[in-house]
Amino acid sequence: MKKAVIILCILSLSFGLFSCKKEEAPEVPAETPVETPAEEEPVEEPVETPIEEPAETLSHHYGEVVPGLSPLTGLPYEGDGKVIMVQMENTKAARPHSGLSEAGIIYEMEVESTITRLTAFFHGTYPQKAGPVRSARKQHMFLWSEWNYLYIYYGGSKNLEGQDIDTWRKDLGITAKRLDGTITSVGFSRSTDRVAPHNAYTNLELVMAEAYDFEPKDRTLAYLDKEVEGGQPASKVSLSYRADNKITYELREEEGVYDRFINGEPMMDKENNTQISVKNIIVQHVEHYHVKDTVYTNMEMIGTGAAEYFIGGTMKKGTWVRENESSMTKYYDEEGKEMAFQPGKTFIQIMRPESEVNFEG
Repeated sequence: MKKAVIILCILSLSFGLFSCKKEEAPEVPAETPVETPAEEEPVEEPVETPIEEPAETLSHHYGEVVPGLSPLTGLPYEGDGKVIMVQMENTKAARPHSGLSEAGIIYEMEVESTITRLTAFFHGTYPQKAGPVRSARKQHMFLWSEWNYLYIYYGGSKNLEGQDIDTWRKDLGITAKRLDGTITSVGFSRSTDRVAPHNAYTNLELVMAEAYDFEPKDRTLAYLDKEVEGGQPASKVSLSYRADNKITYELREEEGVYDRFINGEPMMDKENNTQISVKNIIVQHVEHYHVKDTVYTNMEMIGTGAAEYFIGGTMKKGTWVRENESSMTKYYDEEGKEMAFQPGKTFIQIMRPESEVNFEG
């Protein structure tokens, strides 16, 4: 009995000691599990939903010059981005022109008695002989205020109310530099193989080196780096300003460019014996009116009107819009979407609203 009591006491003492030790032990806070997506529950990376590109993806928009792409053609180039506008004659006595095959954009518009002149834009390559250079008119001042590049011409309509180009230059707020052959000789020369006034030329390489001392505004058409969708087949385009200025464009299908003809003959560059060819043709219908008691033709260069576009063998219709004197003309398709063109050279035909433009597939 005594032995049992002793064993019971020992067990009681052990239990007491164990209880004391348990109470004295520091409490260890339970660890809060840290969420580690990689270890516990992988989190799926969000999958980017591809953005649907519109049917026509622009490489750049109107007025948005992209570094490394020419503002005139949308093609890659190496240079400083400076463009030169040259006013050229376009009568039989002026043909073949010099340097015209190197122009990125060319405008044709009436000046007087349905006679037209060309305004050629050069960028990246600057021919040593371009012309013949002739005089400017009121409508050219509006074209100049749109592009605001250095402009080369040989005099113009002056001292006539409503037609004086110097007055219009100031009224339109044009800040771009000019080289007027009646004021300066920089870059100008006369050839001996033609008679005046059909023999004035400009050396654009010299002009770039000695006279381009201002920064032009960013100006460009909109270009589309893919085939044009929709439209009608148009491998041949015909239009006319007058009996001695009938124009035809014929598609060179393998290259997707239109070769230009005047009165059935190839339109050539005298300096390199190259036919003028373009990727895009814009026919812009503009209101024309005769200036009373003069030979001049004026036109409404601001506003809106109908347009036809010929691009790589396709014709589409649309409209042109120019909001004010300093804004660019923008072109739209029949659905009102911004019209873009394929990278390459462009010929812009400014014509009367009633002028017919014929084409065949």
